Amino acid sequence: MSDLADEVHLSKSQVNRIFVEAYGKSPIAYLTMQRAERMAHLLRTTSRSVAAIAQEVGWSDPDFAARQFRRGVGLTPSDYRTMHRVTSTQVAG
Repeated sequence: MSDLADEVHLSKSQVNRIFVEAYGKSPIAYLTMQRAERMAHLLRTTSRSVAAIAQEVGWSDPDFAARQFRRGVGLTPSDYRTMHRVTSTQVAG
């Protein structure tokens, strides 16, 4: 947040206020949402481990990533992947 504020020459609180006005959520909430969406995509399209996907989207701790993903998506990463595979298999079959 400090780097972003410095880059645009505003205080952190001003950046936060403007960001919330523009996107409807704080920069951290927005980043978390983006990471969860990217993680969901990778869970659907790859067979990489949850830990590897978490690392790729910017979460170094896979347990933290799983909690954030579940908070945003409503399922654990493993359950999300299983649900998607079952749905894809049923659609393809």
